[in-house]
Formats: sequence, structure tokens, C-alpha cells
Amino acid sequence: MNTKHFAIFFLCCLFASNLFSQFSNPHLPLKISENGRYLQTNDGKAFFWMGDTAWEIFHGLDKSETDFYLETRANQGFNVIQVALLPEAARMNIPNRMGELILNDGNLDKPNEKYFEFVDYVIKKAADLGLFVALMPSWGEAWSGKTHLFNPENALRFGNYLGSRYRNQWNIIWLLGGDTNPTQEEHFSIIRSLVKGIKQGDRGSHLCSYHPAGDCSSASFFHNDDWLDFNMTQTGHSSRKLPNYLYVLNNYSMFPVKPCLDGEPRYEDLPIRFWEMKLDDSYKNQAYEVDDSLTPYGYFNDYDVRTAAYWSVFSGACGHTYGNGSIWCFWEKGKYAPLAVKLSWKDAIHSPGGEQMRHLRHLVELFGIDNLYPDRNVITNNSFADENYLAALREKDGSAVLVYSPSGNKFKVSLSKLEGKMVFARWFDPRNGSITQKTQVEKLNLTCEFVPPSNSTDWVLVLENK
Repeated sequence: MNTKHFAIFFLCCLFASNLFSQFSNPHLPLKISENGRYLQTNDGKAFFWMGDTAWEIFHGLDKSETDFYLETRANQGFNVIQVALLPEAARMNIPNRMGELILNDGNLDKPNEKYFEFVDYVIKKAADLGLFVALMPSWGEAWSGKTHLFNPENALRFGNYLGSRYRNQWNIIWLLGGDTNPTQEEHFSIIRSLVKGIKQGDRGSHLCSYHPAGDCSSASFFHNDDWLDFNMTQTGHSSRKLPNYLYVLNNYSMFPVKPCLDGEPRYEDLPIRFWEMKLDDSYKNQAYEVDDSLTPYGYFNDYDVRTAAYWSVFSGACGHTYGNGSIWCFWEKGKYAPLAVKLSWKDAIHSPGGEQMRHLRHLVELFGIDNLYPDRNVITNNSFADENYLAALREKDGSAVLVYSPSGNKFKVSLSKLEGKMVFARWFDPRNGSITQKTQVEKLNLTCEFVPPSNSTDWVLVLENK
């Protein structure tokens, strides 16, 4: 990052509450970079994916609520919204907020135009705000045999319908899968038929990926398929310290080279290992933070979602997706809650972890996702593991190194990785985007030890040769 960029960085940190919301979202389609490591717009500018999971938006919100949600997320620095087109099986026969079902007679060959008019509205509203919509045609239960809604033949036709309808909509990204992994040859056939139909309909004008089940990556199933433009993992909700960086490091090392990101990590304010909770239905229509005896693992908090985000991006991901236990399903008091949640979605939209994602995006964009690559060898005592794992990025020209420390322990960095005679250090606070004044570091020694400002939370060390 050059001197001009750092001056902008410093000013933005001083006025974070006002300036961090002013992100530039280019209104252009996306493509894969020539080196296969990141996404970029059609004019060649690098694109850092900062996503949110709004899976149930088409079923859960009306137009005014949609406007509020999308405008808030755009102001918070998000630029991709992940959504599910067909609702889960339990809600297939429940109309959306406009009173419409997505299919007539439950038939994929009979899409309800009135329902899709609202889908069109959401997508176009997002486009007006510079937001991409990562559109998942259905949850996996619709093709994995639980509801038998899809087969290879109607998947091809439905895909063609979707691709044709949104052929000229610049802000679409296709997400196949739907929280499910293919286990039978028919599953693979359905997915590939759906993709083939989409490609026929939109003439290959949009990127495609696959949203797998938890603790898995799309690379396990479709990495060598030409249609899979980038890999997506779901590291899920099983542990406060699940090492999601391992999934990124594995995908990053694969050939052919493809961008990768964590599309569903631990969700803020979601019970850890929620599937192990034994609850009755009393919580489903009221705010319900369960007793500690029923949720011994507690709830994920802002620190948990930050570590997932920084570990992933600092290990080579081309972006990251945030999630919140109340927002993905747009829960409000008096409505059905699929999981035990804390807040209504309108309150949860300002949860600290979600607000803090803008700082990650701003930091990465100042250096440029196209100029950074993972290099943990800059950390000389790199035996840190588990919850203390350190992740590092280095600029290609050796002008900067960024190290993420999740727990504030001191560590050593090889200054030989930085070009030039001078090295300057600052500490970036991922909670509020502030940065300390620079201090000069003597480059006489090959390594230097750094101690974060506090040892009770996470920090980013920023080293530069200017």
C-alpha cells in the first residue's frame, strides 16, 4: 500500500462511523481473474466478496422491509446477498408476504409469475444499491430425494427458465447446492442439468458456485467441472474455534486454480451445535435465549465471527460471508422460528459482528485483494495453532505484510519478507477499524517480536516499508 493509500486509510480510521459506509460498488458483472485467485468486475477491477446470508428474503419480507434490509447492508459495506429461491419443504405451501406461492400446483414447470415479480423487485433493488445477489435455486432437500421435486429433465427446464429470465441482470451469481452434498449419481445429474439449463438460458453471462453442507467444500464434488467458477465452503456452526482456515488453505492449493471463500461460517447469535439442543416448540413464536443447561456451548458472538472472517481471508480467500441467527430467516416475534434465536431481525441487523465486517472489507480493499497472497512463512515462530492460529498476507512486491493475531499473543515476524531498508508498524483494530500511529522498526535483525496492544482479543499487525 503506497503513501497515498495509507493517508486515506488514516483519515478513514479517524472518521470510521461516517466514511466506512461509503464503499464503491461497481455496477458491472463479475468474472474470474486471469490468475484464478480472485473475482473481478468486467472492467478488470478486483472485487472483494463481502457477503451476508439472507436465505429467506423472498419468503419472509415485503417490499418496504426489503428496502430497509438491503439499504442497511449496503451502508454497512456488504456487497453480496446470498438468497434461496425455493423455500424449504416445510414452507413450500405457505405463501410469501404478498400471498403468493412460488409454483403453481407445486410444479417446477409452472412458476408463479406473481411470485417472481417480487423476486425481480428484490434483485433490481439490490442492483440499484450495487449489491450482487448470489441466487440459490433451491435447498438441497428439493433434489436429494426428500421431496422429489427435481429430476434431471425438469431441472434442465427450470434452469433454462431462470437463466433466461435473468440473462441481462448484471448482479446475479448462481449458487447451486443448497446446504446439501450429492451422494448419488442422480444428484450429480440433477445439479449438472440445472447448471446446463441456466447456462443455456443466460448464455454463460454469470458466475456459478456450489453451496455445500456443513464442514465441506464444493471442491469435494465439482472442482474439475468447468461450470464451477469458484469454490465455496460451509464451515458451519459446530465449534467456536473451528479452524476454517484449513478449508481455504486446501482449496487454495488445488489445481486447476480457482478462487475460494467461506460461504457459511459460524453465525452470530446462533446457538453453537444447535442441532444437539432438546427443545419443545414453545420458543418458535417468541424471542427465546435458552437456558445454559440446554445450550452448554453458548451462542456465537462477534469475536467468533471475526476470527472466522480474518482467518479465512488471511489464508487466501477471495472474500467472506457473514451470517446471523435471526437474519437468515428474518425472524420476528410472533412468527415461526426455525432455531432458537435472541433478537428480531430488525434488531439483529445492527449486531456488532455484522457492523464490524466493513472494517475487514475496507482493510483488504485498501491493499487490494489482487495484490495480496497468503504467506504464513513471514511468522517465524509459526507453531501457533488451534485458537491461537496466526494468519498472514503479504503484498506481491514485498512492500507490506499483514498478520492476524486472534488472541493477542506476542509473535515474531521475518523482516526479510519486506523490501527496502525501512519498516513501519501499526496495529489495526478489527472491532472499530481504528489504527495506531506508526512506529519505526529496526531492520538490522532478521526477525522482530511484536506484542499486540492487548492480549485478550484479536488484532492485525500492519507492516510497511514506506
